[in-house]
Order: sequence, then structure tokens, then C-alpha cells
Amino acid sequence: MTVDPRERVPSGPSGLAVRYLHDHWKFYAFQGALMILVGVLALLAPWAATLASTLFFGWLLIFGGIVGTVSAFRARGAPGFWSNLILALLALLLGLVIIYDPFAGSVTLTWILSLYFLMFGIINIAIARAVRASTGRFWLLLVSGVINIVLAIFLVLGLPGTAVWAIGLFLGVSFISSGAALLFAALDSRNRTAGRAA
Repeated sequence: MTVDPRERVPSGPSGLAVRYLHDHWKFYAFQGALMILVGVLALLAPWAATLASTLFFGWLLIFGGIVGTVSAFRARGAPGFWSNLILALLALLLGLVIIYDPFAGSVTLTWILSLYFLMFGIINIAIARAVRASTGRFWLLLVSGVINIVLAIFLVLGLPGTAVWAIGLFLGVSFISSGAALLFAALDSRNRTAGRAA
């Protein structure tokens, strides 16, 4: 007796995630492979990855500060004008300081990056639960989530010494683990569905 493959797809949000993963498996496989490549490059040159990510963050703050200042002056009659203006100018100033001396700003970026790893780990664990029915390799997403959470804790405990090299190194590890999990989940979703339909 054969079972219709559509009957194996769970209903609700989990079923929607299963169908979406299968329908867009090529995009997710490409994204996973690209993340692995970026991760390998970051591991090969962690100092450069740290410098690049710190400079990128500095430019983001400068851009945000400029946009915030212009927005504050455009809405100068609105309540909170001075607080918006002060926050925008502080973001602009912090961005300029980071661009001027990127390694001084790497400690701040280390805190932000640890928060990113923590949130990304929680999200990966949630995605692993959502796609559990569609792929037997959901555990890769689960392991990726745990790795990201451990990286976040290790990054904070090693401050300030880890700020110089750890950002690039951990960014590489995170990209490789997340990329591999995404790539294999996408490939497994494609193969399983194709096998069921045969």
C-alpha cells in the first residue's frame, strides 16, 4: 500500500514551512553554499574579517546618523525632536570614531555580534522544529543553533582580548555551520519529496 506524499506533509505552520522549503530548495541551497564560502574566507583571514565587519558597522552608524539627523530636522515640530536629534548625532559620532579607529570599536561590535549569534541560534532552533517533518537532517539546523549560542557566550566571556580576532573567526564558524545546515536541509527536502513522488 502506497501513501500519497501530500498526506505526509503536516498541516499548519510546520506544513507551510515544509512546502516552502521544497518549492524553493534551489534558492536555499545556493544561499547555503554562499554562506559556506564566506565562512571559509573569514576563517582564512580572521583579522581581515574583523576589520571589515567593524568598518561596515561604522559606516552603517554614519549612514543611520545622517538619515536620523535629516529626519529630525524635517520633523522639527514633532514631539521628541531633541531626543531624536541627539540620538542621531551620537550614532554619527560613534560611526566616525569606529571608522577612525576600527579596533577601538571592535569591543562594541563584539557585544553586538554576540547578541546576533544568540538570536540567530534561537532562530535556527525554531526553524529546525518547523522543518522537522520535511527533512531527516533537521538536526543540522539544531546543532547550528546550539553552536551559535555557544559562540555568543564564549565571545562575551573572552572580552576584551577576543575583540580583535574572534569576531572574524566566529563569523566564519557561524557562516559555515549555518550554510551547511541550510544547504543539506534544502537538498534533503528536494530528494525526499522527489523520492516520495516516484
